[in-house]
Amino acid sequence: MSGTPVVVHLRRPGDLVAVDPALLLEDDDARTVPGADEVLDELLTRRRVGRGDRVVVTLPAAGVGPDRAATEALLATTLRRWCRRRLEGTEREAAVLHRQGWASLRPGLPLFLIGLLFSTDFLAPDVPEFFQNLLGNGVFLVIAWVGLWYPLDLLFFARLPLRRQRRVLDALLAMPVEVRVRETAPEG
Repeated sequence: MSGTPVVVHLRRPGDLVAVDPALLLEDDDARTVPGADEVLDELLTRRRVGRGDRVVVTLPAAGVGPDRAATEALLATTLRRWCRRRLEGTEREAAVLHRQGWASLRPGLPLFLIGLLFSTDFLAPDVPEFFQNLLGNGVFLVIAWVGLWYPLDLLFFARLPLRRQRRVLDALLAMPVEVRVRETAPEG
């Protein structure tokens, strides 16, 4: 199969979407992050996700069970469900940021206008040069810029990581899932 595999090592199929951190009390190799999150994080770090990329899940023989194809189908279905739920959450988060951006313009625009007004007032020729530089070209110009910075950041930049995550989740939805049996190390 072509493409780059995203390999995730699980102990049991359920570790794909949920882990029990309390297992760290007994087991040095217990997972603290669900496998699906690990896969998503790996894909987000890549420059681009290729069409031939695939998810490879390694499990011990006991985790695979007697029917490898059934386990593979279960993991693929579970990963698709997880992706759809994450996409829903990503869409909600993007919508919240968009609404916050527009809502923050309400106090931001008056602050921008007041800062700009005071800035131009202190740039009048009859104001001493020290105050022109300090207040006209400094403090009030900064206040004006701060009034727009947050709304513009929310409207244009804060949602960029969510757009990237949405693209990666869409790609992950279409990726094939392959299960491999992993030989477990002997306990010593």
